[in-house]
Amino acid sequence: MSSANVPMPDLQASSDAEEAFLLRERVAAVVARERASFHTPGHKGRVEAFSSKRNLNLDIGFDVTELPGLDDLSRPEGILLQLEERLAKLFGARESFISVNGASACLMASLMAAASLGKRILVPANLHRSAVSGLALSGLEPVWYQPQWNSDFGFFEEVSPAAIEKALKENAVSALLLVSPTYQGAMSDVAAISSLCRKHNVLLIVDEAHGAHLLCDEILPSSAMMWADIVVHSMHKTLPGLTQTGVLHIGNHSPFALNNLRSLLTMVQSSSPSYPLMVSIEGIVDYLETDAGIAKLWSATELSEKLRNGAERAERYEIYEPRNGEPWHVLIRPKFETDFQRELQSRGVGIEAMFGRAALFLMGTGNNFDDLFLTVDALRDISEGATSAGSNVQKLDAPPLFKQAMSPAAVLRLPSDVVRIENALGRVSSECIAPCPPGTPVVVPGQFIEKESLAYLLQFTGIRSLRVVQKI
Repeated sequence: MSSANVPMPDLQASSDAEEAFLLRERVAAVVARERASFHTPGHKGRVEAFSSKRNLNLDIGFDVTELPGLDDLSRPEGILLQLEERLAKLFGARESFISVNGASACLMASLMAAASLGKRILVPANLHRSAVSGLALSGLEPVWYQPQWNSDFGFFEEVSPAAIEKALKENAVSALLLVSPTYQGAMSDVAAISSLCRKHNVLLIVDEAHGAHLLCDEILPSSAMMWADIVVHSMHKTLPGLTQTGVLHIGNHSPFALNNLRSLLTMVQSSSPSYPLMVSIEGIVDYLETDAGIAKLWSATELSEKLRNGAERAERYEIYEPRNGEPWHVLIRPKFETDFQRELQSRGVGIEAMFGRAALFLMGTGNNFDDLFLTVDALRDISEGATSAGSNVQKLDAPPLFKQAMSPAAVLRLPSDVVRIENALGRVSSECIAPCPPGTPVVVPGQFIEKESLAYLLQFTGIRSLRVVQKI
């Protein structure tokens, strides 16, 4: 019997159906409650996000293995290689490699490739937790730097070229990892930072997971693909790929030999790649190769600006405006006391994340004007129903920079214990703790827990215990 003909269980036929399919029912309930989605994935549950000409039918029959004619992702020679070549042309890359383990696998493979150039790498405090896994797998020793800190909202923003130049002069490293755009939409001057990396013969890896939509310079900021050696894209955050799709690109003008990237990517992703995931990537390429697809990018940009304008017209909201940013990340904070996320959810509006009292609305190709009208009405309704003015926003200090006692890779080989967080002072962490979203670490493997870091963990996180190295 083919997978396409396997019948779904009859929920009515079993008295245990509610328990047996609790997860499925919970997902269905969440989807049914939302009338406007401003979180990942970028398709927002709408098949028209892929194309205006034809439906993308991804039924269970598409969940197949590497059958004859379907190619092999680990060594593509046919249809998958053709798709990767189309991706490279679309994004302006020398080569592009498909990931079915998201941008996370792409970051891990990138750091493993960087290890062939040297032992040390500059990494930002706002890196994704998958990059920490990449440090552990590669054996690289991290040299931490802090991007600019926004004390009003409490998160890291872009990093200045001057700060990067200083770090490169003071540290002998072979690679630099940069996050741009950030989770909140701030962008660094990748062109200037790339020039500095070339000057110091340093590999530049850009985590552009939140910027795969930066394809059209006329309506959006330029992608890091124009300057970086390696660029990592998520295809489901703003674009309509199914969750867990990603692409790893080698920059067209990179002077580095990166011939082992495919084999490294193969090492950190499934040996049974999902064809529905890869078909959804093909849907993105099909669409963005057309004028209609580019028009969809323009439409999402327009919706983002109208959402900002709608919040401003309601007058009782503050909009986050990075010094240099991209428009699809819209961060809105009420100037009055309210449970903002709950109020939005009660009106059918789903958001990506909360940062203090600020809500992140993440635009995607699946959003439409109905979402906009519903959300602007919700913002107006929430503000009009509020009676008390908000208290002054507390300024937040940046978390202390991670202090490494040893590399993340070295920690993996040592025995460990779990201790209460208040007893972790003077110990060395053997785990990465990075709540998602946004997946930014608050503790990393090999970190020495000193007074400042312990005080931060106790004050700003709900961590109650920590796995630490038994002894060094």
